[in-house]
Amino acid sequence: MNPRQRLADAVQRAASRTVVQESSGWCLASVAAVYGDGTVDIITARGPIAKVRRLKAYASPVVGDTVKVDFNPDGNWIVVGALAS
Repeated sequence: MNPRQRLADAVQRAASRTVVQESSGWCLASVAAVYGDGTVDIITARGPIAKVRRLKAYASPVVGDTVKVDFNPDGNWIVVGALAS
């Protein structure tokens, strides 16, 4: 691979990472800890996220639950609810 191709590949990788980081989305996560203040710690494919607010509809979180999580580019996360087991 010549230097021009390496540069083009590096630019493409950087652009792809930026688009992913700057977009809203959702993912699945596992509940790692539950707190009495309406938050939970979760583990995602991106890594652990501490003290994520949960919707009131998800009233009884349990460690180990698989949950749907929404996030936005500002770094805000919210647990929408648990998947049926």
